[in-house]
Amino acid sequence: MMKKQSWMIAALCLLMTMPLHGFAEQSLLPEQMHVLVLHPTPEPEPEAEEPAASPPPTPAPTPVPEEGDFLLLGHLTRTTPLDMAGYYLDEMAEAAAAGDVRAGQEAERCRSAALAAGGSGAPLSFDDLLLLARLIDAMAGSDWLTEDFRLCVGEVALNRVASPEFPNTLQDVIYQRGQYTVSQSPRFASLVPRRECVDVALRLLQGERHMVPAVVYQADYLQGELFIVYNDRRLGSTYFCLSDRLDLYA
Repeated sequence: MMKKQSWMIAALCLLMTMPLHGFAEQSLLPEQMHVLVLHPTPEPEPEAEEPAASPPPTPAPTPVPEEGDFLLLGHLTRTTPLDMAGYYLDEMAEAAAAGDVRAGQEAERCRSAALAAGGSGAPLSFDDLLLLARLIDAMAGSDWLTEDFRLCVGEVALNRVASPEFPNTLQDVIYQRGQYTVSQSPRFASLVPRRECVDVALRLLQGERHMVPAVVYQADYLQGELFIVYNDRRLGSTYFCLSDRLDLYA
């Protein structure tokens, strides 16, 4: 009986040691090893707090349009009335400098309509503008002559128009026999005046003056009481003189 128990105990011990030896033998084979690597579970990061929403900006008050203003896409825009009378006056000057009579007369017609509609300015004849510019160019158009001299030449002609001693239209004054010899030249009727002469004529026809109304003579010699003399080394001396009838200009 004792032998049988001893054998059973030995067999049991043998069975208990076999798995350990198998595992030990398997552990000696690197290619059969399986290593379990445990990574620590990361802790969840705290969610970033969203910034508190700022209150919406207070909208700017809507501007109240005044007369001459209007709203365009929410922006206040100021309108400026277009000076059509001034625009057509420039068109007249450009036409005169180009010698384009038809375009100048059409610009005069449009300007007259603009004036009738409330535009600023006084009526002005294109024919007078072109004629006075031609006279200034013929008598003082040389590039070395001064603007002041051109103004005086044109002013004498307009003083004569306003004077009781001479015809009362610019056409009659300039073409009066024995007065402006340059107007008797065939070239004068087709002369295209320089723009600077047109500008001087335009200023004079709009009322600009530099002498007194009694200055109605211009010559290369004294003709009445001297008002002013213009000396030029090429042209010589030009005398601007007063009328002998000063009582008519009081």
